[in-house]
Amino acid sequence: MKASCLQRQATRQARPFAAQPPRRCRLTVLNGQAGGDIRGSKMEKGLFGDNFGARDPFAGELETGFGEKVLGNYNTEHIIKPPDGIRKVLGLSSRCCQDNAGNLKALVGEELELMRNQVPGWRLGTTKDGKPCIAQSWKLKDEAAAETMLGWLRSLATQEDHADALSADRVGTEVVAQLSSPAHGGVTENDFICASKMNDLDVAPLLAKRKPRYWA
Repeated sequence: MKASCLQRQATRQARPFAAQPPRRCRLTVLNGQAGGDIRGSKMEKGLFGDNFGARDPFAGELETGFGEKVLGNYNTEHIIKPPDGIRKVLGLSSRCCQDNAGNLKALVGEELELMRNQVPGWRLGTTKDGKPCIAQSWKLKDEAAAETMLGWLRSLATQEDHADALSADRVGTEVVAQLSSPAHGGVTENDFICASKMNDLDVAPLLAKRKPRYWA
């Protein structure tokens, strides 16, 4: 009996160890509430090595209004940022408002959103008269800097022959600008051209210096 036990122990010690490959789990998610149907194979690819990328939201997901409840933007559009120097030859900053005098129209829908994506920081809004506009604000270091900023904005709009579209006001050290083309009843390409050139202004000397933060 004792010899048999010793023989079994010797057999276990002599057996070579073979590492087993990790098991791949299979996940199945059925999102019936939101209207989606994500099968296990797609989820498995996303988790373990086959990137199937972003997708447009399902109709059922849009009906839930999830985009209004989450932090961030539900839009899955991916935009590649070109080098800053390319603005001199391409893009809104390279255009002039005077060139569009004969074919302007109020932008809506996809055209409006496409233009807005080209002017970071500007948001869609409405004027005091209830007309669509694009708006931007700058928090400056003092009231003198705010007055300087107002002068820059008004001068730029005048150079572009688009001064009637600009509404710029100062509240303390904050400057708020709105662009809208009243003659066309909304936001036009010229508003975005001015907005892009306003974004190109070197406002760094007018901004307050940030206090350094120290972490314990």
